[in-house]
Amino acid sequence: MGRPELKRLLQRLRTRLERGRPLTGTLALANASSGERDAINRLLGRTPTPGDSLAISLDRLDEKLRVAGICPGLSAAVQELTGPVVDRRAEREAVEGQWANLFAAASKRIAARAELEPWLQQLSVAGLLRRYGVSGASQLLSQALDVLAALPARDIRLAELAARTVGDAHALDPDTSLGSIVLRAAALLGRSEKWDDAQSRRETWASVGVICDELSAPVLVLNLRASEDTPISQALDAYAAIGEPTYLSVRQLLRTPPVFSPTRLGPVVYICENPNIVAAVAQRLGADSRPLVCIDGQPRTATRLLLNLLHDAGVRLLYHGDFDWPGIQIANTIMERHKAHPWKMSAGDYRAAATGSLALEGRPVAASWDVELMPAMSEIGKAVHEERVVENMLADLARRQSD
Repeated sequence: MGRPELKRLLQRLRTRLERGRPLTGTLALANASSGERDAINRLLGRTPTPGDSLAISLDRLDEKLRVAGICPGLSAAVQELTGPVVDRRAEREAVEGQWANLFAAASKRIAARAELEPWLQQLSVAGLLRRYGVSGASQLLSQALDVLAALPARDIRLAELAARTVGDAHALDPDTSLGSIVLRAAALLGRSEKWDDAQSRRETWASVGVICDELSAPVLVLNLRASEDTPISQALDAYAAIGEPTYLSVRQLLRTPPVFSPTRLGPVVYICENPNIVAAVAQRLGADSRPLVCIDGQPRTATRLLLNLLHDAGVRLLYHGDFDWPGIQIANTIMERHKAHPWKMSAGDYRAAATGSLALEGRPVAASWDVELMPAMSEIGKAVHEERVVENMLADLARRQSD
């Protein structure tokens, strides 16, 4: 069996063993050379066979080896001639068992948090941890679960979260494996649709109370007055005195957060979606406008921090946005997360303003505050941006002598 002419036969037999298959039945050797045919016929003690294909009875070959007393059997002969054989199939099954145990253990850790199960399933099905090996993946997944146990947080910096949970302030940086894995779960928890660019990463972290950048995306405000005599409060008062819009950064809202009260600020703060509305209100009303906050699209960290401060101070928040499907989704977020109330956002308000040629596009979104709004918008099919109804908004924002 060790002759060069039988090398191909030996390799086929070895491959079978590596795949966990028994050396029984018939093995077909296609396109056999004359040397291979002669060597195999001699080995089996049979007369020459015609054709290019050979059919080899492995049971007969195994019996000949055993009867001759040469070796215990065909499998032993193959290993004697080619070296020890590892059962690749059994090896793969053992590794797969380790992966299954790894994810089963992780599933137990999040048993009380069903919202994370889709994230874990995605990691398993998509094989996102495979490149780290079972040992590396086990450590990585354990660290990810440690971080997720601390989420959602309340306004913690990313480096601080990483240091607290895994002992490395840079462990959740954008270019780390752990940061990438945890970010997927954060997007699920915070209902973020994307996390593949710098801005969406910041917003995804912010959606679970984690702050990445203290100075980007400040929140635009008009006539917002604070109660305490601090530099930030003095600046807000100065701008409010002349009816000039200004911005508050994440850094200001975290390090020296202004203190608000209904007594100083008034019982209601109005919220709009678009900066153009703030510009129009400042131009028309100036210092005579009631307090106004602009979220400028999807609410970001500074917006969320400010609205939390206002809500916690007992101020009533009234929100107005665009009558289009993204606008309704944003409004749902503001009202759910910050307990805001709709401001001229009913189905009746929409019907009164729905004129013009701007068509609705995208998938319909149900309004959490008015079950009749989505059917009305679907029926009429027109989008209404805030700029179209600014006159109605100005009427509510104008201060009266009793204010």
